[in-house]
Amino acid sequence: MEALGNYVGGEWTKARTGKLFNVLNPATGTIVAKAQMSGVQDVREAINLAAELRDKDEWGNDPRKRSFALLNLADAMEEVKERLSKQLTIENGKPLSLARAEIGSSIDHVRFYAGLSRAVYGRTMGVEPTSFSIIAREPMGVVGHIVPWNYPVLLMFRALAASLAAGNVCVVKPASYTPVTTALIMRLVDRINEFPKGVLNYVTGPGPVVGAEIARNPKVDMVTMTGDNKTGKEILRLASQGVKKVALELGGKSPNIVFPDADPKRAIEGALSGAFTVSGQVCFAGSRILVQRQVHDDFMRSFESAARSMKVGNGLDPATQLGPIISRTQMERIMEFIDIGREEAVLVTGGKQLTTARLAKGNFVEPTIFDEVPNDSKLAREEIFGPIASVMEFTDEDDAVAMANDSKFGLAAAVWTNDVKRALRVSRKIRAGTIWVNAYGKTYAETEYGGYKQSGIGRERGLDGLFEFTQSKHIYFDLT
Repeated sequence: MEALGNYVGGEWTKARTGKLFNVLNPATGTIVAKAQMSGVQDVREAINLAAELRDKDEWGNDPRKRSFALLNLADAMEEVKERLSKQLTIENGKPLSLARAEIGSSIDHVRFYAGLSRAVYGRTMGVEPTSFSIIAREPMGVVGHIVPWNYPVLLMFRALAASLAAGNVCVVKPASYTPVTTALIMRLVDRINEFPKGVLNYVTGPGPVVGAEIARNPKVDMVTMTGDNKTGKEILRLASQGVKKVALELGGKSPNIVFPDADPKRAIEGALSGAFTVSGQVCFAGSRILVQRQVHDDFMRSFESAARSMKVGNGLDPATQLGPIISRTQMERIMEFIDIGREEAVLVTGGKQLTTARLAKGNFVEPTIFDEVPNDSKLAREEIFGPIASVMEFTDEDDAVAMANDSKFGLAAAVWTNDVKRALRVSRKIRAGTIWVNAYGKTYAETEYGGYKQSGIGRERGLDGLFEFTQSKHIYFDLT
């Protein structure tokens, strides 16, 4: 089996450690690839080459070249979209339909920022009769991108496309569970002449080595990371040693609020999607389902029935709705939370690891619903990253808002109601970066995304996502 290489300075290289690690298919437990177990020296080499290119400033000062490079990359990805999608399902486990959607959305993000690369505007002003000021918007420089495994392509390009469009040179660290699809994309980059060698680098290896060096290296000007809160806080600590800019999209425990006047069918569909998409391994998962008392019993009957009918299996099976958990370790963590839930709440359905013949070698957990979950319980407060929905009753609008905000997280929320005024009132009161009304999980390249509280720092997507990877400079002219 050929090992994936690192992509550094436009060349495919092996780690100086001489070590490799296995990439496993979470549905079958089989090895799908081997990747470089990079050490600190490997990361430093990539950063040093990126810094040399930054200092030449050719990429940062050529917006047309950046636009053409990104457009060509989007076209190249479009040509092999199906191959990328299948590879993503093999290493990540998600249903192929979701993998196709992820690759398609990634291509859209690349095209969106290809256009914006030619619109990194500053401004001018006359501050007094004898002077003139220019506010220029410039690239940050060398940006380190630490990418998660749950949406390894989309969440990479959500930041990376903007970072490249703004004129930065980048070092990407993919998640060790999911480096293969990203490596295929780097091979596409390698064939696009508009990308200078070294503007985009890719280094695999453990987070405490590769990610930590990216965060603390003095030649890195900015770090962006999507992942869990513990890792995010460590990245923030390491980056603070160099007082460098950090953008973090971290955990969530998003409330999905159902009022009595909501469309019942759509609310159930939203609850299923919010709680169980990618087997709940989504940072904005709607894992806290708040239902007003008057409709709680009817909601629960429909929700339980719908969850029981969901098909769990290999993501390559067209009938699969829930794929595997990413790893054995994560599955064991989920089962521990289910044990906690049995003590704290009422188990409605699910709660088991699936070990039938066709699933025995993978990491599969039933869609699980708990009812009567106390809002101060671990089940309601901790990010689980698994197919577990916690249902809670509320009495009125104020109670719903209070319960929704009683969390250290503030990434997203949903409001299900046909009362437009209520929808707006509640949306304004909830402390979260994204609020969906009568929908769940809708994100677009054009619309900003990020968290409140411990769910993160900064914004990605949209214009704010472009400007996140820039810094402003005041140039003053004395006209006397």
